[in-house]
Amino acid sequence: MPLDDDKSHSSSSSKKSSNFLPALIIFLVFVTIGGFLFYFQSGTDLSTPDTPDPHAQNDSSLLEKPAVTRNTATTLPATKAPADNSKKLKSESIIHTQLPDVEREQNEISITQAPVPEAVKIVQNPIILPLPEAPDGKLLSQCEKTTEDINQFYHHLDQQQYMTNYHLTTSSKIHFTALIDKLLANPPQVTRETDDLYTILKNTAHFFRISGKDNILMLKGILDSERSLLEAILADYYFLISSPDCNDTPYVLNIDQDALYEYACFFLNTMGGRLYLFRRDSLSRMVVTYYAISIINLANDQNNNRHGIDLKPAIDMLIAEMEAGGSTLKKQDSYLDTLYTLKERYQ
Repeated sequence: MPLDDDKSHSSSSSKKSSNFLPALIIFLVFVTIGGFLFYFQSGTDLSTPDTPDPHAQNDSSLLEKPAVTRNTATTLPATKAPADNSKKLKSESIIHTQLPDVEREQNEISITQAPVPEAVKIVQNPIILPLPEAPDGKLLSQCEKTTEDINQFYHHLDQQQYMTNYHLTTSSKIHFTALIDKLLANPPQVTRETDDLYTILKNTAHFFRISGKDNILMLKGILDSERSLLEAILADYYFLISSPDCNDTPYVLNIDQDALYEYACFFLNTMGGRLYLFRRDSLSRMVVTYYAISIINLANDQNNNRHGIDLKPAIDMLIAEMEAGGSTLKKQDSYLDTLYTLKERYQ
């Protein structure tokens, strides 16, 4: 029996030794492989001494640059060197992408802040409005400018929709110029109007007889629609007929001054003329009366008041009317100044 125990003990010990040897060999193999892997992964750092990286120096110098002030008053904050390689590479890419913008802004700032040489400074001259010019480039005189203003008024009439209702076969300028010539060729009777009823009736229907019904309706339509332009147009016409320098302009060339005087007397000193004015609105009545007084005053200056019309009553009546209800007139103050001057003259 003891022999059997010895045999069993020796067999178990031999099994343990046989199991330990393969485990030892496997452990040595793992240690050897691990050492080789560790060696190759860190071979660069282990085989070469620590030398400064030129790229790292450049990056650190860029990081130490002072912050640049932007146009929007913001600054680029200085960043610290990253601790590990991954953060360092990320910060390097950010800095390299921002660097061109920083340099560009530095250039822009230096350009905008550069002083402007005296030789290239621009001196702004005061604005001077040019005188009106004719289509051929020549400067217009006052007479020509006034004529052009009347032409523009007639052109304005041609563009109005309501004028199509009157079926004019020509332009407004041609039509009304011919109508004015026809009226001046047939002036009303101013003297001895009250000698008979026929003369009174004839003067009362004067414009209807000479102009015709269609023209009367058209004139009334224009006065209603273009009342705001009436003062300017009558002022332009009066300037042309009262200025000796404008005698050659188209609107004055064929004007019969004597016939014009007859119409001024007609509005101021006849029943038919006064009835025409009182059938119109107050603005038209006051303006027509004012220019009738002005034409007779002009005849007095030329010693051509052949009917001896006394202007004092007409001046006093018009002053009272304008002061009471002339607020709608654009040139009320100018009219009244002239009328008071004429009142002193005809005291």
